[in-house]
Amino acid sequence: MRCAFYAFPIALLAVIAFSIYSAAAGAITLVDGTAWSSIALSLLFPSMVFAYLLAKGNTLKGITDQLGLSRKRFAVKYVGAGILVFLSVLAVEFGIGAFEAATGISLPTNVQQALAGVPLYFLLFSFLVAPIDEEILFRGFLVPRIGIAASSAIFAAVHYISYFSISEVIAAFLFGLVSGYVFKRTRSLYPSVIGHALVNALGLAAAFL
Repeated sequence: MRCAFYAFPIALLAVIAFSIYSAAAGAITLVDGTAWSSIALSLLFPSMVFAYLLAKGNTLKGITDQLGLSRKRFAVKYVGAGILVFLSVLAVEFGIGAFEAATGISLPTNVQQALAGVPLYFLLFSFLVAPIDEEILFRGFLVPRIGIAASSAIFAAVHYISYFSISEVIAAFLFGLVSGYVFKRTRSLYPSVIGHALVNALGLAAAFL
């Protein structure tokens, strides 16, 4: 069992390398190569966390407890907390819009361009799976170790690399602060996962509608 957890990150790195090489060689489209490598990278986040914690002698039950993913950490109040996390990000988006309108300074987003032409399976993954992967690493694993602000900064940097968008960096950093605070208070990862999924769903809807 442990060997499978140790081997999985290596397999994902191989998928990333294969996707990039195949797209560069023309064996697959650039869109598919980007989608495959992005999915593999997202799955790499939790796989590294689990492999590391298993190597440190933790059990799977202990890891899920530590990450805030145990059954006792899922309750209606945490669903409500996740909705509040989402609403806080929505308020930030409105705030960015108000700032642009008041100052004439544009903070453009590249989400629509980044998602243009991506396959349906990638969109579904972005909504259903990616929030879990990212929250396991950035909130469940990093917040207790390096703090809310530092983990939020890394989270924002990853989103900048993905979108090259100032507004996305601002929203990602503030989401990290809010969701990190909620995780510290509740010791449950479910609020940030729910909030993250809702934010992604809103972003997908805004990009295509």
